[in-house]
Amino acid sequence: MSASFASGPQAPGDPLIELSGVTRTFRTGRSSSVTAVDNVSFTVRTGEVYGVIGFSGAGKSTLIRLINGLERPTSGTVRVLGRDISGLSESQLRHVRRRIGMVFQQFNLFSSRTAAGNVAYPLKVAGWSRAEREKRVAELLEFVGLSDKADSYPEQLSGGQKQRVGIARALAAKPDILLADESTSALDPSTTGEVLRLLRRANEELGITIVAITHEMEVIRAIADRVAVMDAGRITEEGLVYDVFSSVREEHQGSFVGSALKDRPTAEDLQRIRAGTSGRLVTVSLKDSSAVSATLGRAGQFGVTFQIVHGGMSTTKNASYGLLTIAVEGPDEATQGFIDQLAAVSPVEEVKEQ
Repeated sequence: MSASFASGPQAPGDPLIELSGVTRTFRTGRSSSVTAVDNVSFTVRTGEVYGVIGFSGAGKSTLIRLINGLERPTSGTVRVLGRDISGLSESQLRHVRRRIGMVFQQFNLFSSRTAAGNVAYPLKVAGWSRAEREKRVAELLEFVGLSDKADSYPEQLSGGQKQRVGIARALAAKPDILLADESTSALDPSTTGEVLRLLRRANEELGITIVAITHEMEVIRAIADRVAVMDAGRITEEGLVYDVFSSVREEHQGSFVGSALKDRPTAEDLQRIRAGTSGRLVTVSLKDSSAVSATLGRAGQFGVTFQIVHGGMSTTKNASYGLLTIAVEGPDEATQGFIDQLAAVSPVEEVKEQ
């Protein structure tokens, strides 16, 4: 890969985006308003992929507009690339935005320009010479696997190809940050996978820091290092993707994470399960699947039997996780001893009536 793909000057791990107590309120009438982002604080570090996920209307799109300066906070501070951008003028913001690439849900390509022309456009605006533009465009189209589509117009491209052109255009001016706003929502599952693999390459090979705004759990699982869960303008949970998604905590019930994971039995599942077993139901996290498997294999030593009645495995960028619901049958004391042993190796939660 060409050395011209090198990222910006920030050291790995340094804060690149910092929001502190940020609120954005919009007036909806003389005496009414709506708060789209409510006292949000988080930090995105150089070189990571940070995901923001939540239901529609959670405030995700407003959040991304605050990061690139298209919206200004009602209160709080937004620091990007070491600068508080909240009070910058439009001309000052332009300098910051040149170091931020945007990937859009609906591609936002110029229909009158070829794939190469779309990628070259931001370079022309930035004042690159024709020779520099042509070299950079060729590099980028090769990177996204579309060298043979350089002269094709958007109407001649598939949705996935359009989005790959969009990614190439976003990378054109060698940004430090890539903001992906629902970048796979308009794509089918197979094409989504192709685009996500390309975003991972941009992060891992080019060192681009990515903030991915989405309502799709699979996007976060596939590419993100850390995730913030938004609901009604607030961040309700934040942490490593593995830690957030592999939890069996009750507070996930009814939340975005709980509804999207679908690893717990629903009320209908429970009705079916309880009709077929008299065992004690517990849900076991598969954070350490080998330890759980070994403990289940010793069930006979405790004088109990068990039946797997519900569960599933999922994969994040760096690890696999899952939840397993089992029905344990045996004397009360033996059953409790077996469940205690499971709890010693992995989080366990009693399954309650819903």
